[in-house]
Amino acid sequence: SSRGSQVGMDMVRSLGLVAIGLVVWLYFAHPQTPDAIREVPWAPVAQSAATSAPYEVLAPPATFAWPATSARVEPQPDGTTAWRVGFYTPDEEYAAVLQRGEFPEQAQGARQDWIDEQTRNGVAGETVTISGRDWVRLEGDPTPDERRSLVLVEGGTATVVTGSASWAELETLAATLDQVESS
Repeated sequence: SSRGSQVGMDMVRSLGLVAIGLVVWLYFAHPQTPDAIREVPWAPVAQSAATSAPYEVLAPPATFAWPATSARVEPQPDGTTAWRVGFYTPDEEYAAVLQRGEFPEQAQGARQDWIDEQTRNGVAGETVTISGRDWVRLEGDPTPDERRSLVLVEGGTATVVTGSASWAELETLAATLDQVESS
């Protein structure tokens, strides 16, 4: 009976060593790296937004170096058009450009609701001038990650540069924004 329990313990030890070896192999053979980011072509989406939106669509130049992870145009039920593009920053954070408009004067409440949603109910801070435009800094709900936003309201259009990126990266992105010419 003593021999049987010793054989059983040897089997358990052997299985444990195999399991440890498998975990180590999986960790080193399949590291999680930024290379796993799926890049999407965003410039055609910005062009599509400029063609369909009744407002000045702002976007970085097509040569912008940060990889885009998402881009889409979103027609809204109220007749406004929204568009967005999200980027993976050099500091491995997320930063996005979101625009929606053109909101008529009587829809200012809807515009503010949209801004609140995009900034996670951001609380207004200082105003910063970036490339000749006055942006308001907002800090939003930090759950599940930090949320910083720059908000620009021109005419009936709201532009939000937002994400978990640092203020410096958000301001870098905002500084690149220029009007996309519609084709």
